[in-house]
Amino acid sequence: MTPRRIAAVAGPVVLGVLGVAASLFAAVAVDAQPRTPGRIAAVFPPWWSAGQTLGAAASAGDVAGVGAVPFIVIVRGPPADLSQRVRSAGALLLLDPALAGACARPASELSPS
Repeated sequence: MTPRRIAAVAGPVVLGVLGVAASLFAAVAVDAQPRTPGRIAAVFPPWWSAGQTLGAAASAGDVAGVGAVPFIVIVRGPPADLSQRVRSAGALLLLDPALAGACARPASELSPS
């Protein structure tokens, strides 16, 4: 097969795969919205340090725990503006805390290392 033929076949395949992935991501994101506006799991940038992530979360509300990975923090606060405060603090995505991971640790076990 010539490089031109490979490119002609690969382009549409890649676009199709990206379309399916984007659709799945959108479906999961809609279903993952926080069900209780006073308690949310905030996904911060994965490249932030644990201290930076916890500091940002604490500036938005009370840190209730950490998800299965250290850049997901469960935050509690007044439901009227908690989502906006967490987004302003740097959260990339807001999820239902039940999706933060079965291994979520309580805030008392957190250390901003």
